[in-house]
Amino acid sequence: MENLDYRYFAPAKVNFILKIGDKNPKGLHNIVSLIRKIAIFDKISFSIGSTYSIKAVCGKIIAGGLPPSRRAAYNEFLELNLSNENNIIVKCARLFFNKINVKDKGLNLYIEKNIPLQAGLGGGSSDAAGVLIKLNKIFNYPLSMNELIKLALEAGSDIPFFLTGRDAIVTGSGEVIKEIPKGRLTKYYIVIIVPGFGISTKDAYGGYDDFILTKKLNYYNIYNLNLDSFLKDNRPENDFEPFILGKYPILKEIKDSMMDFKAKFSLLSGSGSAVFGGFTIKNAALRYFTNIKTFNFSDNIFLSSWTTTL
Repeated sequence: MENLDYRYFAPAKVNFILKIGDKNPKGLHNIVSLIRKIAIFDKISFSIGSTYSIKAVCGKIIAGGLPPSRRAAYNEFLELNLSNENNIIVKCARLFFNKINVKDKGLNLYIEKNIPLQAGLGGGSSDAAGVLIKLNKIFNYPLSMNELIKLALEAGSDIPFFLTGRDAIVTGSGEVIKEIPKGRLTKYYIVIIVPGFGISTKDAYGGYDDFILTKKLNYYNIYNLNLDSFLKDNRPENDFEPFILGKYPILKEIKDSMMDFKAKFSLLSGSGSAVFGGFTIKNAALRYFTNIKTFNFSDNIFLSSWTTTL
């Protein structure tokens, strides 16, 4: 698409800590999570019109990692899944226009996807938060940050985090956000591997509930939580791992390979399917990244990339 008036870059995220609590009255799980933004971005361009149109294509990161035949197939996959009015960006734009009482407006969208779908990297939520921020600026800030957060929650519980400018501890079902001052957290070089399948967040939570029931385990108690102590005392951990890694053994293979190459830690991000390793030394991250093709699982991965925390 040519001559689109506005653009923004939507960052991916990884969960350094994800603890899962019981459900709230709305049926959503309470969580506590340390979430960090990383330097992989979707690029979204748009203009404001009277209707909605959407074109979604591979961005440079995904396109560069795929042979031409698979690239064409993935573009078709993106078109099928993103180029319709159920797109979460469209949902947020409609909510915004309704809230500020602007009628008969739509967006012409061009989405360059570098963040894989159903990978636990927050691509859709980040894209949606970006359009809310951009529209709020274009219309001269009619909504406060608290109003934007409430609006975002109507479309998805992961969106509010991406309305903030920093890493954060997120609690509740995603609506309570404690931003972390810049420079407080260690910088990491991040290697991400996405296998050749995605995992639905809804299915992951449903499976986790069954896992907890079958194993007679307890949900994490997030009540009366001291967030400063939580950040200080907790190591990288994801409550989904015992269930998800048991169901998908390749993810444990990936995680173990990262630890063998001296990652400080390796985790499933969100509900997966992406696994990431945190390295404090750039050369160590690059050494692992350049050796990925030597592992037995390498033929069964969709994408590998390395980047940094922001």
